[in-house]
Amino acid sequence: MTRTKVLFLCGGISGEHEISLISCKHILKAINREEFELGLIVIDKSRRMLWVQEADLQSIPDNPKNVKTPSGQEMLFQAYASKERGAGFYSRDSRVSFEPEVVFPILHGVGGEDGSIQGFLQTAGLPYVGASVKAASLAMDKAMTKAVCIEADIPVVPFHIVRAGDRLENPFGYPCFVKPSEEGSSLGVSRVKSDSELKSAFEEALRFGEKILIEPAIVGREIEIAVFDDGEEFIASPAGEIRCVKTDFYSYDAKYVDADAAELIIPAALKDQELKELQSLAKRIFRVLDCRGLARVDFFMDSDGKFLLNEINSMPGFTPISMYPKLMALAGVDYASLLGRLIRATKS
Repeated sequence: MTRTKVLFLCGGISGEHEISLISCKHILKAINREEFELGLIVIDKSRRMLWVQEADLQSIPDNPKNVKTPSGQEMLFQAYASKERGAGFYSRDSRVSFEPEVVFPILHGVGGEDGSIQGFLQTAGLPYVGASVKAASLAMDKAMTKAVCIEADIPVVPFHIVRAGDRLENPFGYPCFVKPSEEGSSLGVSRVKSDSELKSAFEEALRFGEKILIEPAIVGREIEIAVFDDGEEFIASPAGEIRCVKTDFYSYDAKYVDADAAELIIPAALKDQELKELQSLAKRIFRVLDCRGLARVDFFMDSDGKFLLNEINSMPGFTPISMYPKLMALAGVDYASLLGRLIRATKS
């Protein structure tokens, strides 16, 4: 059987660079080598594309604070086919080349999950796993996600937009959350308890983007759903719940550094009707934003039992503690099958 040539792109220029490397490391451990021929390119923080040996990626630790970007041979990208070669990735001396049939961009955050890398690949006519340019861009911007969902009568966490130079005001009272509209992994997010903390939280968020959201702190439960669509099955998984143990919210450190900071409850304890409502909402949001392949949809369940959309992640993490692959396994799609089905659906 001829193997499908799949290029994995990871790293990237966002604050989630290290998480991307860890996600890709574990994906490569799980993927079926008999069906897929793999290429690996790491985008470093200087925007260089490096052809990296898989063993060097596998040697990185799972704690992102200890991760160093692997070194490799710098690659060039040819977007348009010539008589000599097709669209693909080539070293300057042409000794290394890879013309993928499918690209799997394991990239999180700005520059990887916001439509930019998707447009880069689409220009070259290279099929890629995950959201389209439009869907990735919408999903990355929390304010735009919510604005589109509001138009579709989907309940969302209320929000107020503030930009640099605007009057800084909080219409929700305290506690509230201040966060960048276009960042992930809780980077730049602060839980604010008083007026005296608001300005510093705003300035911290501005380090990660120009559009900042202020949102009320929802008293209730944090629930997540994995959504999968390969054109044959459209699945909303059982629910998972995040319960913070040491922190006020699910921060970057709680997600990736301190294994004891939060508890992942899989499956979440929900009544049958509650789960059906949540799964239906997750599928609606996936369709409203025109997502493709995979997404993780994050909700709050407030004290009245109402579900409110918090955000959607169009390329969720695949680290050992990531919720998406755990929820899909609970839905009956194991790690290797999940990856294979995403790639085959993209190729077709």
